[in-house]
Amino acid sequence: MSYYLFVVVCIVMHVLVNVDIFRKKSTVKLPAIKSYRVFVVSILLYFIADLLWGVLEELKLATALYTETCFYFVIMGFTILAWTRYIVDYIGGKKWFTRAALITGNVFFLAEIILIIVNIFVPILFTVDPATCVYESFRARRIMLYVQILMYGLLVVYSTIKAFKTSSSNRRKFMIISLYSIIMGIAITVQIYYPYLPLYSIGCIVGAVLLNSFVINDIKEEYKSALEETKVQIQQSQMELTETRHIAYTDPLTNVHNKHAYVEEEERIDKLINKGEMEDFAVAVFDLNGLKHINDTMGHDAGDVYIVNACNTIKQFFNEEHLYRFGGDEFVVILFEEEFKIRNKLMEDFESYIDRCVGTDKPIISSGMSRFKKKEDNTYHAVFYRADKIMYCRKDILKEKQSNR
Repeated sequence: MSYYLFVVVCIVMHVLVNVDIFRKKSTVKLPAIKSYRVFVVSILLYFIADLLWGVLEELKLATALYTETCFYFVIMGFTILAWTRYIVDYIGGKKWFTRAALITGNVFFLAEIILIIVNIFVPILFTVDPATCVYESFRARRIMLYVQILMYGLLVVYSTIKAFKTSSSNRRKFMIISLYSIIMGIAITVQIYYPYLPLYSIGCIVGAVLLNSFVINDIKEEYKSALEETKVQIQQSQMELTETRHIAYTDPLTNVHNKHAYVEEEERIDKLINKGEMEDFAVAVFDLNGLKHINDTMGHDAGDVYIVNACNTIKQFFNEEHLYRFGGDEFVVILFEEEFKIRNKLMEDFESYIDRCVGTDKPIISSGMSRFKKKEDNTYHAVFYRADKIMYCRKDILKEKQSNR
């Protein structure tokens, strides 16, 4: 009873420790994860085989125990093959050694299966007494166990050598892998002399806990740390990209969108118009009156001040989110959604203000606006062209008012 109860505990512990591996839901990309998952599954299968062996031996079911023992030996051989595969995939190494290790693991596993088949006809590995249900191992079985010990010993040497040749961050993980092989080698050695004790299971569960605690968890922590560093780098890159984009798309004098941003927005609107997906919008065009005169008589610094003041005037009435300086003295505002709905009021208020500025030292700005007509306009430029024509008419009116002052 105590035998298989202990193995039940091993199964529960093994599943709990490796639950994310079984579920394949780990957010961490573990190295050699496929090989490790196969290894973890092989250990679980071994625990199940060991549990069945204990139950059948307790119930004294000789025939079932014999069949289950065959399965038990196959799974034991498979755990060694899976462990070898994981070490090769995770630690790596010279090609000749990794190939030799895999070939050895496969040959051992195949030999185990062949010997079990032979054992059905000629008992050379083990036998189960039909009357007493007593298990007895023979010389060939002990030889196979010695071979397993030798294989674990070679893996210990290999992983230890690799540990001292690798970086300090991997050294501990490689040494734990080496320790697992040592534990399994000792467990098999003792089990040769005490076949009724679940020593192999003890070795498996101790080793599995060590691997998860000091190898898998370390890898996860390193991955998370690297992920955090990557996130910080991405955030920094995004900030730099945003800053670079702001510089590339912003007019340095007025700090509103420049011509590059304007052209890009025009292309975006044209694509939507071509697809028939463009909603209502309007274009307001602005042109500064008298800038050339100021530049010629007062200098370009005064002209720059005039441009900035004019831009600030436009921003008093229109949303600067869609305000562009696309020429030396030319600005455009594209009106969407709520601003589009009150476009006439905005333009009336703006032009009324400019009318009051005539005869003062405040900027005089000509303006014109036109809305997008879905049935007539095939391009953004068509809307702009109408607004531009209206703006020039407004410019003539303002010039006449200035000359009458």
